[in-house]
Amino acid sequence: MRKSFKSGTTPLISGELQALLNEADENDVIDIADDLDQMILDKGLQIRHFGFARDLDLALFILNDKRVITRTLSSLPYLANAEDYDLDQYTVSETGIHWPNLDVDMSLRGLLQEERVLTK
Repeated sequence: MRKSFKSGTTPLISGELQALLNEADENDVIDIADDLDQMILDKGLQIRHFGFARDLDLALFILNDKRVITRTLSSLPYLANAEDYDLDQYTVSETGIHWPNLDVDMSLRGLLQEERVLTK
């Protein structure tokens, strides 16, 4: 994944977010949800399974609503360069998927957000 800012620099944030952060104290919980977060919550979406076919350069993320999100394995460099055994060693959570042997995480939100961009 490409970084959106250089290490050691402060990323740019909107004035609206900066104002919200300035008004909050350390005990406040700031809930910033958009329509994508709401859809995930309302539909109870989760990643159920992960599969791959290296010879087809294919990664599959199967959701609990039977939807399948596909990516090219080569577009996921941390996974593309991993051993097959390590790719098979994953755990799923409410928010995404984790490969402990690789120390790699992928969020459902991120996958769905990218899916939106790719289908537009």
